[in-house]
Amino acid sequence: MKIDLSEIKQVVRIALFFSILFTGTSLYAQSQKREMGKIIGYVKDTEGKIIQGATVYVLNTAYSTQVDKDGHYVLVVGSGDYEVMSSAVGFIGNKVKITVGKGENKYQQFVLKADPNTSIEQVVVEGKSAIQEVRETPFNVVALDAKSHYNTTLDLAHLLDKASGVKIRETGGLGSDMNITLNGFTGRNIRVFMDGVPMEGMGTAFQLNNIPVNMAERIEVYKGVVPIEFGADAMGGVINIVTNRTQNTTLDASYSYGSFNTHKSNVSLNHTFKSGVSLQLNAFQNYSDNNYKVKTDYRIFAKEGKPVTGDDDDIWQEGSAWSADSAWFRRFHDSYRNETIMAKVGIVGKKWADRMLLGLTLGQVHQDVQHGAEMRYVYGERTAHSKSFLPSFVYDKRNLIVEGLSVRVTGNYNYQKAGSVDTTDFKYSWTGDRRLMKDLRGQSNAFGEASYGLSEYSNSNQSGTVNIGYRINTGHSLAFNNVLSNYTRKPDMQRVADALFPSLPTAADSMSRTSFKNTLGLEYRYTYQRKWNTNIFAKHYTNRASGPGTHAETEETYKQKEEVSKTGYGIASTYFLRNLQLKASAEKAYRLPNDRELFGDELLEEGNVALKPEESNNYNIGFTFNKELSNDYSIYVDWSGYYRDTYNFIQTLLARIGDEVNGSSMYRRTNHGRVTRLGTDVEARVYYKNTGTIGATLTYMDIRDKVRFTDKDGKKENGNYKYRMANLPYFFWNADASYYVHDFLKKGNTLNLNYTLNFVDKIYKNSMAYGEKSTKAFIPKQFYSDFSATYILEDGKYNISFEARNLEDAMLYDNYSLQKPGRSFAVKLRYFFIKR
Repeated sequence: MKIDLSEIKQVVRIALFFSILFTGTSLYAQSQKREMGKIIGYVKDTEGKIIQGATVYVLNTAYSTQVDKDGHYVLVVGSGDYEVMSSAVGFIGNKVKITVGKGENKYQQFVLKADPNTSIEQVVVEGKSAIQEVRETPFNVVALDAKSHYNTTLDLAHLLDKASGVKIRETGGLGSDMNITLNGFTGRNIRVFMDGVPMEGMGTAFQLNNIPVNMAERIEVYKGVVPIEFGADAMGGVINIVTNRTQNTTLDASYSYGSFNTHKSNVSLNHTFKSGVSLQLNAFQNYSDNNYKVKTDYRIFAKEGKPVTGDDDDIWQEGSAWSADSAWFRRFHDSYRNETIMAKVGIVGKKWADRMLLGLTLGQVHQDVQHGAEMRYVYGERTAHSKSFLPSFVYDKRNLIVEGLSVRVTGNYNYQKAGSVDTTDFKYSWTGDRRLMKDLRGQSNAFGEASYGLSEYSNSNQSGTVNIGYRINTGHSLAFNNVLSNYTRKPDMQRVADALFPSLPTAADSMSRTSFKNTLGLEYRYTYQRKWNTNIFAKHYTNRASGPGTHAETEETYKQKEEVSKTGYGIASTYFLRNLQLKASAEKAYRLPNDRELFGDELLEEGNVALKPEESNNYNIGFTFNKELSNDYSIYVDWSGYYRDTYNFIQTLLARIGDEVNGSSMYRRTNHGRVTRLGTDVEARVYYKNTGTIGATLTYMDIRDKVRFTDKDGKKENGNYKYRMANLPYFFWNADASYYVHDFLKKGNTLNLNYTLNFVDKIYKNSMAYGEKSTKAFIPKQFYSDFSATYILEDGKYNISFEARNLEDAMLYDNYSLQKPGRSFAVKLRYFFIKR
């Protein structure tokens, strides 16, 4: 392996900078320490029992802490007069006024009453929850409360779609391929984590659009600049799914049935013994025929110049043609089924470990494939399948050995066996007709057709994370993070050879694909009187990849190897006023190509081992305004603006294989040069008592192609220079309103009504410069609404929900005119039991 001395010197300089910074600030910190005081006490319920997970914080500041396993808390503050609040999930918050002198210890015990309306926590804005604590970091982050959506049929992806700046894009119905657009970045520019552990390599059985929302407590969305604890090369941002960590005994079971013969079921079980042994079990299942209607061009089979229908074993001499007009058809080969089970067992709440858990996830997927990257090329027998085996380990401990030292260690091994099958001798049309493919000699010609395919391969992904943080005092802390990951894909060519014949696999087919990544991060955090927080950090990225490549001149296949090493850095800062929080951040960031971009998916995407890392200068500003207007009303406003200047942008293109009529299509990725993004996100929400809420999110992005020339010599002008980038949504918003009818029909029962209005502006399918000349070159505006009604019985023990999505039956698309389902309905039954 090559050693780049310049990179090593740069890392040494960064480490030296942190050492000097630490020495200077430590001296200042010692002088400041004597000025601080403490608020000390316990948080209990009305029966004198400890409330696990309770939070104590000072209103209108960033002072906050959580109780330990004994219900005890210590809150270090500067001298002054404060309003101190304690809150916990399922309890009514309690607020007191306290005066703290220099170096004084104040003792305050909080007694919280149980909240009779626990099931509608989403409209309780008083009390600093984990979501509010995340929002108060110096990073541009929003947090979504998953608990308030437990009675819906939402999966994690469609809950995430409600966040400002986020757009979930799918290629069809349940189980279809999806990617995330966040602040103008899309796909693998955004990394997804579950409890801080990367989900990369977890397989199709465990992706966001099939995981039920009931598995999560909240979703954190970091836009642009990302904290080092994730160890991610994520230029666009990070999505962190925080699962339920309750130590209460809970059982959550649900089943739903909806349009297109869609079935979803989920069971979650949590129990912690007095000894500290914790058991967690989650199991879910999804199935759908996905037989909704679509409007598309279609193939007309022809023989001797005349259209023909039905099965015809005669020689197909003249191929097929496209219809003059598009028509409506029902999808007939698009069923999806997956089953997944997750189990965790370990120890919680010990002196030597806050959490130490071993986990195992098993999952499988089977799906029919209706079409490729364009709907016109329809498949009638192609299928895809996968099985996943995912053992994991996590260890967490705050105040390990010494006060202020926190350690987190995780390990994952993700193994996936997957493949696709399409060995039919027939080509299909949306009309339901199929034609046997033969050449003029009467021999089967299926093997030469672009739609033909058979693949079988195994993916293995190993990752490990070490995160060490040290809080020197209330004003200064340091953090170190390192993430290692290794990916290997091995084709199973023996199965392909057995199914077909030994000469079919090429050298590229049988070649293994490998990728090794290492991301190291260092961070210094400064806090001034809990009103001003600043993080300074640096990240070093390393990536080595190898896979099939082709010589340009000879077209011979060889094993191509690529290696990169980059260093990024940044700063994030926030300042608190009475009801206002200001934020700003900047970063020099890199994003390494992931395994799917490097090696494809063996189905609808081609790989490109030669992809270069994306490089971007990211700038963010924003504010959060949170104010109680009166005893009845509260308001929340979050605004952010951003600018991204990206080089070696990895663009997804649509590539045709074969001719216009008889070919197929796939996605292909390439580095595109320079792209800039200027955008804004805003979320506003008004709460009325414990009765209702109304709010909206809006996103606008101006994403421009800044590549002047398309050739190395600078002679060929780029026709799309300074125009919008294609296939990316740039303006979208949603507005929602919820209303709660308490004691509906019976005391303790609640009726929840929710309505959401959605809008997406037109999306150019191809370069905007050319798209303006054709009405068929863009996806039109989309306007649709959703409605849901939930009846909550016996304070949330029994729940019945009805949902109607896309009430207008609008034609909905995300990319390249792949149509999503129309109007649909669903009913969900849920049982929830909790023993505190």
